[in-house]
Amino acid sequence: MTRTVPVTVVVPAYNAARWLPTALDSVQQQTALPTAVVVVDDGSDDDTAAIAMRAGALLLRQDRRGPGAARNRGIAAAATEFVAFLDADDWYTPDKLERSVGELERLKAAALATDAWVVRGDRIEARKNQRRTVPSVVTMERLLQGNPVICSTVVARLSAVRAVGGFDEHPDLVATEDFDLWLRLARREPLAYLPDPMTFYRVHTGSLSANERFLRGVDRILDRVAKEYEGEAHFQNLVRRRRADVRLDLAWDLLEAGKRQEAKDLIDEARRLASTWKGLRMRLRTLLAR
Repeated sequence: MTRTVPVTVVVPAYNAARWLPTALDSVQQQTALPTAVVVVDDGSDDDTAAIAMRAGALLLRQDRRGPGAARNRGIAAAATEFVAFLDADDWYTPDKLERSVGELERLKAAALATDAWVVRGDRIEARKNQRRTVPSVVTMERLLQGNPVICSTVVARLSAVRAVGGFDEHPDLVATEDFDLWLRLARREPLAYLPDPMTFYRVHTGSLSANERFLRGVDRILDRVAKEYEGEAHFQNLVRRRRADVRLDLAWDLLEAGKRQEAKDLIDEARRLASTWKGLRMRLRTLLAR
């Protein structure tokens, strides 16, 4: 007899026909099957909907509104104790849901994330958090120092996600809406974390415009955090440091693209926010490149 776990897997999908079969296949091959799988077709014009229906998923369709809105649609349709997120181009290891739910029940936690295998093209490169230590309890403070959580690794109590309002659907938060949700969840209760990689996370080549949007999204999120913790020096310092780090990351991409003056402007902006060794090294690079 097939075991089940009280989980709804929510899969946002936009023109995902190339990847979706692998994602849904990984759900069907779980050691304990979810109660429901919801694919939210976010305005696709390929075979995404047909693939979802053939796999037996509940298919919901909407005009293009972005991944946050698609996930919210799936959350609204869920009727289980837990909800799991899976992007259409990612996939699970076979024990992902059973182990995640087991840990959530053991810890009585609201949400749990794990490490993930990073996939570029057809090659598994490394673990996402291989070069950094992530504690077993991920606090809001830890998230402000850099986001170690991949959306497709998270399984959470449906009630907890609904209590904080789900994903922010603002257009500036496309690609950062998950970070925003983890912060809001962690403000109420830290996220549990397992270092075992139980999701395969596909990385696609980014663009400067996407990276600039990422910066806008992080700034918007940090504006809210700064307001919530007004007058608390420790959190204000964390916010400034995070703003600086994101600017340095974008500046690096600009340097790689040969846009030295734009990179220099961002590096100087980052230095005004927080003085770091990374910022100093990058500032020296712009000087030596003359």
